[in-house]
Amino acid sequence: MSTALTQAASFRNQILAGLSREQYQNLFSNLRPIILDAHQVLYHIGDHLRCVYFLNYGLASLMSTTVDGDSIEVGNVGTEGIVGIPILLRQPKTPHQIVVQIPGEALVVSADILKREFEKEGVLRDRLLSYTYALNTYISQLGVCSHFHTVDKRLCRWLLTSSLQVQSRSFHLTHESLSQVLGSGRTGVTMAATKLQRAGLIQYRRGEITIVDRAGLEAISCDCYQIAKEVLEHSLNP
Repeated sequence: MSTALTQAASFRNQILAGLSREQYQNLFSNLRPIILDAHQVLYHIGDHLRCVYFLNYGLASLMSTTVDGDSIEVGNVGTEGIVGIPILLRQPKTPHQIVVQIPGEALVVSADILKREFEKEGVLRDRLLSYTYALNTYISQLGVCSHFHTVDKRLCRWLLTSSLQVQSRSFHLTHESLSQVLGSGRTGVTMAATKLQRAGLIQYRRGEITIVDRAGLEAISCDCYQIAKEVLEHSLNP
């Protein structure tokens, strides 16, 4: 593993960025960088959590699925957090399918190592507990958003929030992926995205979405975006 890559990557993930390397030498020395590909399934529902992922770039969706095969995003993880929270709650399995929506990279460490480091009193424990609370709050708000708000508003909320999580206004994403996370038909999502592009709020070209007018997008988004933004900011500043 490249030392240069570890140093650059760890500081992009907001949980790792707030940790002392000297205090958590065992954690940092066991981190392994990996590439995250679009549509890659990190875990299926019920899988044992053998490792956790600290995202450096990209976004992973927590997907809930019906017996008929329909699915919707109930939460997601970007550079502010980790994939594998249940192990901190002494739950060995994941209740969600976890899918990479925006490709990128992550630092991986075994679940056993993270659990041992988490059991110590210190900054890591505080940051992970703060993030766990924030993620649960975020998941609850997404339930409200998915039930009460239109596809147009939910698309705005998703794009704005994801931009914060990947720390970029441009990212690779397909209409099919948007359809899956919003739990809506592809036609409706495509129509909503086309409206935003015609209004000059976003640009979509060759699978890459760019937020052109953030203020304009915020103006037509539902209130859930501001709530999500506050939750994310709280998780970074426990």
